Amino acid sequence: MEAREQSTVFVGRGRELRSLLDDGDDARRGGATGVLVAGEAGVGKSRLLREYTARTPMGRVVTGGCLELGADGMPFAPFVAVLRELSRGPAGPGGDRHELARLLPEPGPQPDGAAEGRARLFEAVLTALEHAAEPGGLTVIVEDLHWADASSRELLVFLLRNLGRAPVQLIASYRADDLHRTHPLRRLLPELERLPPVRRLELAPLSRAEVADLAAGIRGRGLDPRTLDLVYERSGGNPLFVESLLAEQGTGRTPVPDGPRELLLGRTSGLDGTARRVVGAVSAGGEPVRHALLAAVAGLPEEELDAALRAAVDANVLTVVRDGYAFRHTLLREAVYQDLLPGECARTHRRYAEVLAEGLPGVPEAEAAAQLAHHAYAVHDLPKALSAAWRSAEAASSALAHPERLRMLERVLELWDQVPDAPERVGHGRPEVVYRTARTALAAGHPVRAARYATEGLEELYDGDPRTLTRGALPDDGRAAMIGRLLHARGEALKESGRDGSLEDLAAAGQVLPARHPSRAAVHAAMAASMMVRGHSASAALPARRALELARATGDGRTEADALITLATLDEGADPEPALGMLREALRLARAAGRPQVEMRAYVNTGSVLWRAGRFDDQAATAREGLARARELGLARTHAAMLSSVLSVALMERGHLAEARAAVREVPEPDSPLARAWLLERAAELDLVAGELAAARESVDAYLRLLPEGSSSPLEILPARDDRMRLALAEGRPELAAALSLEVVERPPRWLTGMPLWGMLREHAELAVRLRAESAAHPGLGTMADRVAAAVRKMAEREPPAAVMGLLRAHAVRAALAEDPADAVPHWADAVAVARRIGARLDLIRALTALGAARHALGAAAEAERNLAEAAELAQACGAGLLAREVAAVRARTGGPPAPPAGLTAREAEVLGLVAQGRTNREIAERLVISAKTVSVHVSKVLAKLGVSNRHAAAVRARDLGLG
Repeated sequence: MEAREQSTVFVGRGRELRSLLDDGDDARRGGATGVLVAGEAGVGKSRLLREYTARTPMGRVVTGGCLELGADGMPFAPFVAVLRELSRGPAGPGGDRHELARLLPEPGPQPDGAAEGRARLFEAVLTALEHAAEPGGLTVIVEDLHWADASSRELLVFLLRNLGRAPVQLIASYRADDLHRTHPLRRLLPELERLPPVRRLELAPLSRAEVADLAAGIRGRGLDPRTLDLVYERSGGNPLFVESLLAEQGTGRTPVPDGPRELLLGRTSGLDGTARRVVGAVSAGGEPVRHALLAAVAGLPEEELDAALRAAVDANVLTVVRDGYAFRHTLLREAVYQDLLPGECARTHRRYAEVLAEGLPGVPEAEAAAQLAHHAYAVHDLPKALSAAWRSAEAASSALAHPERLRMLERVLELWDQVPDAPERVGHGRPEVVYRTARTALAAGHPVRAARYATEGLEELYDGDPRTLTRGALPDDGRAAMIGRLLHARGEALKESGRDGSLEDLAAAGQVLPARHPSRAAVHAAMAASMMVRGHSASAALPARRALELARATGDGRTEADALITLATLDEGADPEPALGMLREALRLARAAGRPQVEMRAYVNTGSVLWRAGRFDDQAATAREGLARARELGLARTHAAMLSSVLSVALMERGHLAEARAAVREVPEPDSPLARAWLLERAAELDLVAGELAAARESVDAYLRLLPEGSSSPLEILPARDDRMRLALAEGRPELAAALSLEVVERPPRWLTGMPLWGMLREHAELAVRLRAESAAHPGLGTMADRVAAAVRKMAEREPPAAVMGLLRAHAVRAALAEDPADAVPHWADAVAVARRIGARLDLIRALTALGAARHALGAAAEAERNLAEAAELAQACGAGLLAREVAAVRARTGGPPAPPAGLTAREAEVLGLVAQGRTNREIAERLVISAKTVSVHVSKVLAKLGVSNRHAAAVRARDLGLG
């Protein structure tokens, strides 16, 4: 068989091409769209995009490819290429050229970079694309998204969320078979696909008929049936493998070489030695390779290099990409690279390193540094690798690419001891590099890693315990300052990860830092926040005020805002307005200082203050505003989890369980394990209240896999323990629920006792009531109930809180702990009144249920039934299945309501009510904690008793009977 150039026949992708063309029309006329083009390596993603580019309805198409080298620290690679291509247009890139200088040095000098100015950079890129899209529309193609650096992924999400009505079509392709279980793109894809303008386009392998068409296009005539069968079987319908097979004489009739590597390398067999050496050099370069860089590395006369490149392009081994070259397919590059002999590989990397070290006109510093770090490391030229990694880290810092900066700083530390003059090359001692690595790890959302780096730096600087140092104990102010900064960094990292030791580190930092050091205000602010989180509210105000004083004296707006947030959160007065005023001022200061992280903290803590005041609708509005701001700033992946938790709490308190569950499920999955655990805990609580026990159990188990009990702090695992306790009770395992309760209330962590935990205490106090109610059937529960009640009573011995929610929960705790129903009724009645006034519907259901039980015990049956009937109605309206079952259990103990209508049993009436809500048998089984088979039996009996033939008719009848 004679192989030609790549087939001019476009095979098997007509439907996908039409889909892209329709999507382009939609973007041009109706606003931004996004398409994720997925498929295995070699399936034809790039060919489809080239075909689309030739036929697009958009006025302009620009392309940027993600680099395999991106993992080594070169951030925003595809968008740098896109912006560079846009800058060549007559109007330039548009947008804020000063800000775009972070990525494109050509427009002007780079701006000074605040650690959190990343949002401005994202906004500038967004504006540039909007500008370029007028008037005829713009298609932006990002190829090989599976290799995207973290910063590029975050920018992609930001653009898709914010392009809005701009006529921009954003297409991203990725290799689906490269997404292993822990691949970062695997977590990002569900978030992208949930966005309204985004859809996924999957490229399947070619059918046998399509392989026949492709083969005919490649060789100029059709294959005989037996050869076609062999090619189709061996290629699996992968166009790249089909072409590779047909590129070799007789391959269609002979066995396929072992593995795709040999198939792919067959493409280079016709090249002469010079062309193969050039192709090998490109394979080691990291795609694409600029022509100027390749020419310098190859060291060939221009004519000879051009001839070699022409041969490689004609053989469909290389393609021309802007001002350089790339392989026709990345699998081919990998195969060529792996085929290099060790000596060839080392010489090629060394030559790249030499050329890049000497400097090459036209190659931006950030790109050159990242590539030099890669090539020097590959040949163990450690001094060059270290210097380049440091320069790359600094460039990543300017571009606010925290993950890439962290990777490069870790490379610097890895090489430090192997390069004798490392301090001279970097311009800093190792402690400073360790400190910056710790701070970068914290900014990138890895507080545990940050704490480890800070500890490493402290151990290098001081043999003893640095927490014992006092000011002036070290004669070297520089060393003292570095120890103080590392203690500060570790203290914040421990606070963020919920581990013990943050207070001790921050206190020590305040002691050892020189008297006029600029970090002292921030240390005081961090100490105040940590003390508040640890429950030392009475003591936290002093460092917060000191931080406020120092920050105002030095004009440190960020720390002033941080201190105001802490002081506002500490204010538990009955009137929330003073606290809310401080939070509004903190938000203003944070915005003025360009500190989005502090802005997000202000939104979260404003939600907390509003919750305490029982202003749930305002809390929800604040959370939504914060979420919108996080998306605007490109911080959704780091802050949406907490803000969505605030939103879901507000919705849950109001009884809007379906909306609360949606708020949690729609959050983009965060990178931080702690943030993912927050979302799982919220999901578990909401599923539990709804009576979806299997889903709640799954969320709790996932939580504990993320934060195992043996290696996590008590603060981290406390929510999961409470959920396990509630689950055990709901599943009919009261002994386990009691044991889990006693682990917390009899041996509370020392930081727990000072925290406002009325909500948690209510759960444990009400558990004691349930345990007593079931003690007749479970010997030993009475004693455990007494122990739980005694421990809760001890923890609750303090002045009643002034805030509304604290007052409501305190009434519930005191009522539950009352041994005489006559003492409990007034407290439950007060709880009902407060819950009714502020619209806390779930608290109202609980209080009405308990009030009904207490009144029945006193002989007030009619009043009890009114309370229980209202609780049952509310529980059904809210979809709070677990609370509905608890109401039903109390009614069963107290004689219950009138018998169900139509001759139904109580259980059949319950099943009918759920059928009327549109529940499936499986969903009913989960809510009632029975098997789906049992539900099916109940449904059959219900249909027979009602004289109807289907579920729809049963639902209509249920509403007539007052059960729908």
